[in-house]
Amino acid sequence: MKKRIAPLLLLLALSLFLCSCSTRYDEDDFIGKTSLEIEAEFGKFDCTGRDAGADGLYTNTACGYTIRESRVRFLGTDPEWLFFITFDENGVADSCYEGYRPGG
Repeated sequence: MKKRIAPLLLLLALSLFLCSCSTRYDEDDFIGKTSLEIEAEFGKFDCTGRDAGADGLYTNTACGYTIRESRVRFLGTDPEWLFFITFDENGVADSCYEGYRPGG
């Protein structure tokens, strides 16, 4: 009986670990799309470098989605971690990167 419990506990621990992992984004889902197309598919950005223009496009800036919220730990606070998408002068995504929320 004990031999059956150990693998089940290992499977349960692995499942809990995988479920607690942060959200991940794929660069290919964003590059070449406008900020309007991205927001229609993924929702409003959690962080923007500047306000959208009159046409609703973010241009010459970076906008981001939260991957991991800020967490208070025993030895300090982990800053918020975001997936940033940079937009060119036409409001089209041209690169992506992960990083901390500016000023946070």
